[in-house]
Amino acid sequence: MSGIDTSASYLYTAVLSADDAASLDEATDAWLNDHIANEVVSMQLAPGGERLYLLIIYKGERRVRRA
Repeated sequence: MSGIDTSASYLYTAVLSADDAASLDEATDAWLNDHIANEVVSMQLAPGGERLYLLIIYKGERRVRRA
């Protein structure tokens, strides 16, 4: 198994939720279209009662703040 070539400071998460699978598919497609430049590392589906949740872990650019 190969490792992920990134540091934790470059990883971000997004959580999508919906009432049904079709709505979650639509939300996922919209999110992926909005974040086309980001590499998705992992996507995990998690049912939570009556809602569905999708956890997305993706690589982002390092942000530097200057004082």
